Amino acid sequence: MSNQNYFLSTNVVGDFNTSTLDGSGYGELPSAEKNQIYFAYFSSVGGTTPEIINQTSYFIKYLIDAQGNVVAPQPNSINVLDMIQNFESGKLVNVTSLEGTTAFGTLLGTKIITDVGKIETIALSQTGSGIKDYTNSLLFGNSQANYNYGDYNYNFYAFNNMQNNIIFDTYTVARFDNAYLNPNDRYTGSSEYNYTFDNNTVSNYNPLSFKAQIKCKSAQVQNVGTQFGYIPTDIYIRIVTSSIAAPTSFDHVLNEKVYNIVGIDNFLYIDTPYVNFKAGSRVRVEIKRGYIPYDVNNPAVQSDYLMNFSLTPSYTPNIIATSSYFTTGSENDIYITASVALSNAYSFNMIQVNPISNPLHFNRITNVFNPKSGDYIRFEYNPLKTYKIYEVITTGSNGLIFRLNHPILDGTNIDNFVIYRVNPNAGNQIILDVKKPEDTTGEILTGFIKPQYMTKELEDNFTTIIQKLAAEGTIQ
Repeated sequence: MSNQNYFLSTNVVGDFNTSTLDGSGYGELPSAEKNQIYFAYFSSVGGTTPEIINQTSYFIKYLIDAQGNVVAPQPNSINVLDMIQNFESGKLVNVTSLEGTTAFGTLLGTKIITDVGKIETIALSQTGSGIKDYTNSLLFGNSQANYNYGDYNYNFYAFNNMQNNIIFDTYTVARFDNAYLNPNDRYTGSSEYNYTFDNNTVSNYNPLSFKAQIKCKSAQVQNVGTQFGYIPTDIYIRIVTSSIAAPTSFDHVLNEKVYNIVGIDNFLYIDTPYVNFKAGSRVRVEIKRGYIPYDVNNPAVQSDYLMNFSLTPSYTPNIIATSSYFTTGSENDIYITASVALSNAYSFNMIQVNPISNPLHFNRITNVFNPKSGDYIRFEYNPLKTYKIYEVITTGSNGLIFRLNHPILDGTNIDNFVIYRVNPNAGNQIILDVKKPEDTTGEILTGFIKPQYMTKELEDNFTTIIQKLAAEGTIQ
């Protein structure tokens, strides 16, 4: 079975006698072929291994219509859309060349279209062609530099190196008078002690978390003579934000904790979930003490040194994912669930750091770990274990889940994987189901790709168009 025949049976075109999961079976596709209005001129060829094993990319320089007009497909242009519509996956084409070469003879003739677009590697663990050839650890790093999101800096830290009495049993704002790490006047110290957002974090897909630490010592009271003791006291701490409806209030609690303290060196920690904020929202820390059963000279709880208040963007310096990378509910399951680390890399918009050793010579990873519907995942170095991702599920408590176009074969090592996509908007390539000859390079073979069903006018004018374009020097 050729690689493309496998794609035909699983990823591209279904059985016309039955309805299929991908909507390509009976009653789903038209029974008549439409005539295509372009043929393509390619200027070079290249291999697709190791992402798509043993196939060939034809680099398209021009699309040519029945009047001999030529257009050069450019990324994200209408001409790329024309190429996608004219050369559909699973259809037959005829490849010819003017060169009369025998070195690339296998690349000519009738071929099947695998896909249209540039192959982009999203993530991988594969290190070789064997079932056990994969790495047990993947490193993901920040896709954004430092703490900047959309030219907006969220690197914020404030502290207070003074002692303050906590004497109220109702919430009062906690003071942090020294702010740095680019506060840009977003933090109002020495007055209101709150952080104000002057842009919308949703627009940058950047959930944020606030954190605070307050070091406290409880009220001290003289017991007998010169003996002193400390009164056990409940201390409440919370981080609050204003609502959009009432931006001057602090009526929404992001998180709240209570600590029972006694003596000195009591550290109160609190942080918030990662949430988005609207422009104009304000955030502050509030604190109160609980009821003290007796009062001798009104003893006060004291906030001590090492108080701080900070903001953390929704990523860490890096994430290390270790196998197992995926789990399945059962054998022959169409769902795979990513590990917590992989799910976090997805949620935090991170990118896999390219492996130092890349024996198979995968494409350099330049995209964030953001698998999408339509991407492919292959397990092991086996084209028969290539699956299309039909749905990416991120709801619920299980993190990141992929629904595949069909069940995973029994005995598959799902820790040995590569995820890739064929991006139709990023390149000018038509991928055909034929292996590129060994030990050959690109920039040699030129020729034409004709759809099986061209319009009669295009078919009749084909030879004349080629002669005209060759005479003009448009094609060589």
